[in-house]
This record gives sequence, structure tokens and C-alpha cells, in this order.
Amino acid sequence: MSMMRKRTSLYKNNQALKKKWRKKAFRMWKKHIRGAFFTQSVFLITDRKNHIYNRRNVVKWRKRKFAENGETADLEKEETNMYFGVQMYGVSKEWKQDPEGFLKKIYEAGYRQIEPCLGFRVDARDYGFWIPEDLEQAMPLLAKYHIEVHAVHIFLDEYHYERELAILTELAQKYHISWFVVKSPARLTKDVLDETAARYRELAEELEKAGAGLLIHNEKEDICIRVNGKTAYEYLLEACGEKVGAEVDVGWMYCGGVDPEEFLWAHADRVKAVHYKDMKITGQEAPLGKGMVDLKACFQFARANGALQIVDMDAATLEDTCRAGKMLSGWTGDRDNTDSILCTMDVETGEETVLHEFPGIIEAPNWLNDGNTLLYNADGKIYRYEIDKDHVEQVDTGFCVQCNNDHIPSPDNQLLAVSCMPPELTDGTYESHIYVLPMTGGEPKDLTGPGLSYLHGWSPDGKELAYCAFRKKPEEETMRIEICTIPSDGGEEICLTDGKGYNDGPEYSPDGKHIWFNSTRSGLMQVWRMNRDGSGLTQMTDFDANNWFGHVSPDGKHVIYLTFAKGELEPNEHLPNMYVSLGMMDYDGQNKKKVLDLFGGQGSINVNSWAPDSRRIAYVKYVLHHK
Repeated sequence: MSMMRKRTSLYKNNQALKKKWRKKAFRMWKKHIRGAFFTQSVFLITDRKNHIYNRRNVVKWRKRKFAENGETADLEKEETNMYFGVQMYGVSKEWKQDPEGFLKKIYEAGYRQIEPCLGFRVDARDYGFWIPEDLEQAMPLLAKYHIEVHAVHIFLDEYHYERELAILTELAQKYHISWFVVKSPARLTKDVLDETAARYRELAEELEKAGAGLLIHNEKEDICIRVNGKTAYEYLLEACGEKVGAEVDVGWMYCGGVDPEEFLWAHADRVKAVHYKDMKITGQEAPLGKGMVDLKACFQFARANGALQIVDMDAATLEDTCRAGKMLSGWTGDRDNTDSILCTMDVETGEETVLHEFPGIIEAPNWLNDGNTLLYNADGKIYRYEIDKDHVEQVDTGFCVQCNNDHIPSPDNQLLAVSCMPPELTDGTYESHIYVLPMTGGEPKDLTGPGLSYLHGWSPDGKELAYCAFRKKPEEETMRIEICTIPSDGGEEICLTDGKGYNDGPEYSPDGKHIWFNSTRSGLMQVWRMNRDGSGLTQMTDFDANNWFGHVSPDGKHVIYLTFAKGELEPNEHLPNMYVSLGMMDYDGQNKKKVLDLFGGQGSINVNSWAPDSRRIAYVKYVLHHK
């Protein structure tokens, strides 16, 4: 189910003009503004417009390292968290005043991480830093509010290096800290950078033994200064080698005269974390979204590459920080630079076949009975894709041209049912009605009328449709999200669920005896099954994740479902452009296993995507690319 919001050409044009203005202002800034360390330079960065397919996340890296060492680790909580983190330096006062209140507020704003600055002298606290004891003491409270520490800035004392390294390795192993972050040296000469690189390589090797990695954070100065034709920051990264990654502060990158978006994509293989900082054209820090940095483009890079995302404002209030978190959360559904890859997979062999790559967004593939044709939606319309001919054509859906990703062919493939915005609504309000029309084209028939109804299933006997319905009784204040059915030729709506939880994705079993659906009634989103009349409610998945859209194979033997990691979104959310997995289980719920990891989510398998042979599934992967 997807509530589509049509983007007008005016909106797109405004966005394009805004980006053009930003780039023009940036060129003016480079030409006319001189900071203390600013030097005029040209970009040496090539524009990488190729897609990034590989997931680079700390979980896989750490699992590999533990396996190499013959060890095991409790990695249940180590899914890459695409929510955002807070760099603690700028909000240290608010933290000290009320740690629990601070965590409660940032959690509500969408944050799931913090990034402390760690010093090893007691007086480090005077500068807004933590000492190791502070981190130890904070961990129980952080766990209470489901806040994790994936990265920590460190300030090592070369005279006590061995002792401090021992502390870091202990923290890494005890709290599963994935990255420790250092800075460039104060003097940015070639000799000093070479010495620093040698020291950082040694440090990275030692941290690797503890399952952690080393990142270098840039400042303005190491972007301004040039060494051997590169920025000092680039020179240091190259000298350190591949074991040392980058934590890019996009605000300081901009202030130093380099376009952050260009830098991120040019060094995508090294960037493991992104710091969000915004700058005014005068070189002063601005609240996030109020300055000249194209933060949205940087955000899309971070999502595409699985990089940690940290809000870093040196002079922020807690209110500023919470506002920034909500702003970033609002960008998670933006898909302006998304392309789609239509795939199939043999569930017995695990072999994946790429059928077609599409510019822009397509969603929800499902099969026709010939085993060669897939339906999908794109830009509010329904399309037919013939596999053997690699051919696409639009399906004639009459006035239904604002369809979402809930389309179902009838069992005999003679009819097509869609969820669609009614054409008569022109006042800005949103509704989703269910329409049925001939597969060859014709007048759509409205079955459900006013309200929000999202189609998911057609009974095997052809007599009934099942859907998710947003309904509100006159005596109730809150909206219920129920599973309902209606005769496929029109008639009375029957509600099968009882108002508990968020209920979605209903789909009939091949024999018509059961309806499978997903619900939050037990807390997280899980896959459930009930009898066709709503009785016999049974929970079919119960593990610590959010599981959506249980699709039953035509032979009734297996069920495919979509899994979002716990903590990456709310249980009732299913967003696009997320790292997700496809799971499979037997019809009775036994033998659960993961069959595929992918960058997808909303739109990947919204409707039943099993081929008629019960061996192949179809799905959509998404790719974020450099504009």
C-alpha cells in the first residue's frame, strides 16, 4: 500500500532552479571568499555517475572479521541503522543537564545513534568531550532508549598510546563499536601527513583485531590546503591505504572549496560515515537546511551507500537538533534520483536474473498466467512487460491513471483490479478506491467508494477481493486499519479483523481457505494467517524484525515475505530505498530462511510476485545514483 503524492512539473522545476542557484552561489563563494586557509583551486574530482550496487555496511564487515578470527558475536542489534545519529559535541550542555530527557527527545525526532567525542584526560569534560567512564555509565541509559553508539571520535595522547589503545579495543568488543574517528594533523605538510598516515595504518590494524575500523574526519583546513595536487585530506586518505576510511563533514568540505556531493561519490568506496553540517555563504555555520550545502544530495548518497549519518552542529540547541532529525526523516521517501531493476530469482538455486533496468521508479511486479508477462506500476499507470521480447507497453486502464502499487489480475486474467485515486477529486484531498476493469481496457468500476482502500488479493474462485481499509466508526475517534473483503462484481464490504493493530497486505491462499496478511497487533509488524471468514487467527512470523506481505506460492507450499530490520522504521512503516531482505517459509510457518538481501522496500514485492511455476519470484531493486 502506498499513498502516492503526485509531483507537479512546477515542483520539479522549482527544485531544479534551487539546485542551480545553489551551484551558482557556490561558484561565487569559491571565487570571492577567502578564509584563513582558503586557496582558490579547481576541482580534481571526477563526476562518477555510475550506480553503486554494493552494500557497504559495518555489519557484514564485522561478521567477516569475527569469522576470520574463529569467533562469534551477538550481532542481533547490529543491523545498519538508516536512522540518524547526533554528534554529541554541540549538544553536550543539554546532555549534562538532563541525559534521560535528552535521549527521549532525540529518539522522538528519529535519532537512533549518538557519536561521542572521547578524550582520555579528566579535563576533557571541560571541552564538551566524554572520557571512557562517561561512555560506560551512559550505556544502560542509551539501551533503555534504543540509542546505539556505532562511531566514536577519539583524541589520543601519543605519550600514553598503548594504554589508550587497550581501552579502545575493550570498548569496541564490549559495546560493538564499529568505528573510531580521528582528525588530520595540525600541520598539513607532506612529511607530517606521511608520518601521520603510518601511525594511522598501525592504529587501524590494531583496531581491526577488535572488530573495529578507523575513519578520518575532515576539517576545513585539510580541504583548503593542497599537497601533491590533491587536498591534504585526500592525500592523507590515500597514504593511509584501504584499511582506513573517511568520515566526511559536508559543511567543512563546502567551506574548504570542494563540492560535498562530488567528493562523496568520487570516494564512495572510502566513505563510511557522513556528518551533516550546513554553512552560510559567508562561511558561518547555519542550522541544517538553512545554509548553502546541498544536504539532500549528501543524504541520498549516504542512503545509497549504507553510510552512517550523523548530524553535527557545533552551536546547536536541542531544538535545532530535533528539527534537523525530523527534516532528515522527511527525506527518506524522496525518490527523485532512484532507478529500478526488475529481477527474478529461482528460489531453489538462488540464481538471480536481471530482466530490465528502468530509469525512475517501477513497483510491485506480478505475473500473468503465461509465465512470461509481468505487470507493474510506474508514475500512476500500469504496464505490461514481456520477458522473452524485453518489451514494455502500457495497459489501458481508462481514467485510472493515478494507480498505486496494489494491482491484481483476476485468476483467469480477464480482469484487472487496481487501487487508484478517483479522478473526480481535484481539491487536494486524497482517497484510494478499488476499481475493476477488463484487462484489455474498458470502463473501470468503483467497488469501494469514498475512503482509503488498498487492494492486495483476489480469491482463487474469482468471487472476492481482499484489501486494507482505513475506516472510522462514528462513535470512535481514531481510524482503524482493517482487513476487508468485497464481492468482485460489487456489493457489501465485510470487515474481518477486530480493530487491533495496523492490518495490511491481505492475500488468499491458492485453495481459498485462508487469508494471509501482516499486522502490528503483537507489537512489531508480523505475518499472520486467518480463515477466509476471519476466524482462526494465527501468527506465522515471530522474530525480532518487521515482516510484511506474505505471498503464497501457487502450489501452496511456500510463503515469501519482506523484512525490515527492527529499529530502522516504525512497525507500521514500509519505506522505499531501504536495505531489506526477502524471507521464505513453509506454508505452516516452518523452515524460515533468508533468501535475499536487497536495496528496496516499498514497491519491491507489494503484491504476489510468484511465477505460475512456483519456483521463481519477481521483485524490484532500487538504485540511488549521482544526479
